[in-house]
Order: sequence, then C-alpha cells, then structure tokens
Amino acid sequence: MTLVEKTSYTVASNNAPPENTPAWQENKAYAADDKVLFLNKIYICAKPNSGKNAPNMTADEWVEAGSPNPTRFQDEYVNTQTKSDTRLEIVINVPEASVNSFGLFNADGAKILIYDKNDALIFERALATRNDSASWWQYFFGASFTYRNDVWHLGDVDYGGQIKIKIEPNEKGANLGHLVVGRKIFLGDTLYEPSVSMIDYSKEFTDDWGFTRLRKGATAKYCAVKAIVPSPQVDFVEKTLARTAGELNLFIADEREDGFECLAVFGYFKDKEVVISNAQTSELSINLKGVI
Repeated sequence: MTLVEKTSYTVASNNAPPENTPAWQENKAYAADDKVLFLNKIYICAKPNSGKNAPNMTADEWVEAGSPNPTRFQDEYVNTQTKSDTRLEIVINVPEASVNSFGLFNADGAKILIYDKNDALIFERALATRNDSASWWQYFFGASFTYRNDVWHLGDVDYGGQIKIKIEPNEKGANLGHLVVGRKIFLGDTLYEPSVSMIDYSKEFTDDWGFTRLRKGATAKYCAVKAIVPSPQVDFVEKTLARTAGELNLFIADEREDGFECLAVFGYFKDKEVVISNAQTSELSINLKGVI
C-alpha cells in the first residue's frame, strides 16, 4: 500500500481547446440539463428556472460540474475530462526535487509520455495492450485488446522544474480526467482480499402522476484494504495518515504498473485502524473513498 502525497504545481502551457459552454445569463429561462459557465465553473441545470438566481447561490436549481475544458484535469473530480481531438500536451512547474510519482486518471488515448525538464523520458505507457492469443489466427485476425484509463508511475528519482505530459490520441481523442504528481510514501504490504465497491450518485425522481425519471449521476470508488506494517514503523504510518487526513491524495494498493486499476484510488481515507500484533508486525485496516 503506497500513498502518493500530492505536490502543488502550476501550469506553464496547455494546448487543450477552450471551453465552448455558454455563459450564464440573468433572467434567461433554463431547462433541466442545460449547461452554463459561471465564475470559471461549469453548472448543470437541475430543474427549470428563470435565471433569477446565480448558479452558485442555489443548490436546488444548479449543480456544479467541474471546471472549463482546459483545467478539468486540475479540478477535484475524476469523471470530468480535459479533452482534445489531437495530441494533448501539458507542461507543469513543480518545486525542485519534490516529485517522484505520477498518476493519470480517467485518461483516453493511445499512449502517455512524461518528460523531465531536460526533455528526458521519465515514463511511457500504451493504454491498449493486446491480450494473449490462443492461436496464430487469433493473433493476426481476432486478438482482443485491454484498455486502461488509470495509470501511475512510482519512481525512485526526484524531479523538479518543468515536467511535460503528452497523451497521444486514439479514436476517443486525447483526454485526461485528473493529474496527480507527488512523492510516494510506502505504508505497508497489501494483504489478500481487498474489497472494492462503487457508489452511484444517480437520482430517481417521481412526479405526482407517478412518472419516474432517472437522472444519471457520477460514480466513485470505495475500497477497503488491509496491509502488514512493520511494528517499528507504526508511529511513522500513524503520523503520515494524521497529516494527510481530510486531503485528496492517491492511494495505490497494487503498486505494479499493470496492477488492478480498481485498487488505485484518488480520494481520501474515511477511517483507519492499526492493530499492533507483536513486536515484528502490525496490521493496518483502511477504508478509502474516491472522488467522483
């Protein structure tokens, strides 16, 4: 189990297309599901209204849905994406020697490449991999592919200054839901049988005549993990989790770069418990909730 504690960064350049959502207008009639741009945030109309109240002033008429296209990869959501039909190229600035790990969530594309300030390749990953074939015919004509949307790199070299992220497009374009950069902190060895579930925020509305309408909502991961912690490291783990409580960070229970995507959670821990079994080993139980 590894925690990647986020490092703040600034964007030096970004070639993502600009937002095309219309700006909110006062006293304009809006229908359910209309989208508007207000104070650099996207809002979706939850119920018809006359535009009397600004979107950020009424929770029952408008629902915040993230940032404009170029900055969606920076907001606190995973299900919103910065989208481009061509190669997406983002350059960020980070403090010197502050970053050794990267996480890219809800990504679409053919390949992801990350470069350091000297334009040296840090990480390269194809998002589609050919599955094993049972025959030569299947290899040439019928082999299937597995597509990843969440990738990570847990490195041992510290980077700083400018870092360049490139996503080469596929048929969906080059899209990115969220970017995490930071430093890895090893918490313990993940035990068998971690559990993963999904929280669905879809809502059901039934009117006075009995007609039901389902409003599709976002989903979020919920993951329960146990890990073995060396007992001499218990205080370090406790202090690390106390310091990062209530913050959004990256938790990876399967550190392999081709490991289970469902065991990589960008979110926070709801609760945790450490049982000190003996002088050699202790057991950490932690429940993780991902953002939508």
